[in-house]
Amino acid sequence: MPEFAPLRLSATLLCLTLTACASQSTAPLGDHDRLMALAEQVRRGGDPASAAALYERAVQQGDDSPDLLRALGETRLAAGDAAGAAEAFRDLLRQDDEDPQALLGLGTAELQLGRFDRAVRTLEQAAPALGTAQAYNRLGTAQVLAGRFGDAQAAYGTAIDQAPGDLDIRSNLALALALNDQADEAQRAIAAVAGSPLAEPHHLRQQMLVLTLIGDEAGAAQALAGLPEQDRLALLAEARSIRQLDDPAARARAIGLLTGAR
Repeated sequence: MPEFAPLRLSATLLCLTLTACASQSTAPLGDHDRLMALAEQVRRGGDPASAAALYERAVQQGDDSPDLLRALGETRLAAGDAAGAAEAFRDLLRQDDEDPQALLGLGTAELQLGRFDRAVRTLEQAAPALGTAQAYNRLGTAQVLAGRFGDAQAAYGTAIDQAPGDLDIRSNLALALALNDQADEAQRAIAAVAGSPLAEPHHLRQQMLVLTLIGDEAGAAQALAGLPEQDRLALLAEARSIRQLDDPAARARAIGLLTGAR
């Protein structure tokens, strides 16, 4: 977490800030180090779109260093520019086609762009190289959305080995089990998540989805008992509509849209 309050700069304010910095320093306006420092400050302040614009300016000044391209790609991802992020990560991979962080970033961008099979191929290279829970969780999510539920279970299992207390990964595993018609295993997995003292509201919504997918509508309704009736009925109706889809991969993609693919 940053130690200062969130800073959000509009394009106009950014220009004013840069001008002010120039007037207070003997360095020219395009000074690379100052530009990078400002970009990092803006990124930490919670304005990834403006930070990405600053990183892009640094690239235009001729800097194509791995650190800058990685920062540009990650910031574009945070700003919701998956296509731009993919471009930055590809530029990084042109320098080193085995860079695991670049592969993770590109796979994530492909996942956000709905290119699920390509995301799987890319993340299958990134996850073993990095060996992190985040990478294997991302791989599992891509595999679920590509309809490869057995592979996803293995990826989530490896992620859980790395981060056994991560309830998000455990709830993702429960969804993969439910989509693969493994009702008993899915019910046990999601019950352990929902029963944790660290469970949050979104974990209960995941529980509702899992229970709806395996046909336990009474349990699904109970999972949302704390919500206002209108919200509860709307979520249950959406979950039922997902269950009625014939193609399991289509169900997975609908769940991704409802919950946000991580």
